[in-house]
Amino acid sequence: MNNETKQAISQFFESIEKLKQFGVFRSDKYLGDLGEYISQYFYNIELAKSGRQPGHDGIDSEGLVQVKYHGSITRTNIDLGNPDEYQNLLIVLGPNSLLRNSSVEGDFLVYRMSADTVRQFKNENKETYSCGKEPFAGQPSNVLNLKA
Repeated sequence: MNNETKQAISQFFESIEKLKQFGVFRSDKYLGDLGEYISQYFYNIELAKSGRQPGHDGIDSEGLVQVKYHGSITRTNIDLGNPDEYQNLLIVLGPNSLLRNSSVEGDFLVYRMSADTVRQFKNENKETYSCGKEPFAGQPSNVLNLKA
């Protein structure tokens, strides 16, 4: 990733904070594309042409990949999708994510989990998969620093 791209991403986050102050943005769902871009950078993922197909966002050398982004300062968990629809999950924790391990440095922390690992986080009551901070206590698979 070149410095111009890193600088643009940094300016993007500064703009988001201003727009949040103005009440323009009230959620963080638009950041999924950024998570996919960062994941593609590290893992050479061929992203699906349509961003609307269920279950996965692309494919890499190990199979179907789902990408999730978490950047919320208030949300205490993250939906992990359905591990029956992908082989690997990439989770990108943004600079403001409540799920981040405070001892890990970096603007964006990327964690990779197999579908089998995700199955350990099944919510039996709702038949869904989600987790809180626990899986992010260790070191991430990759770290992106915008100012480096």
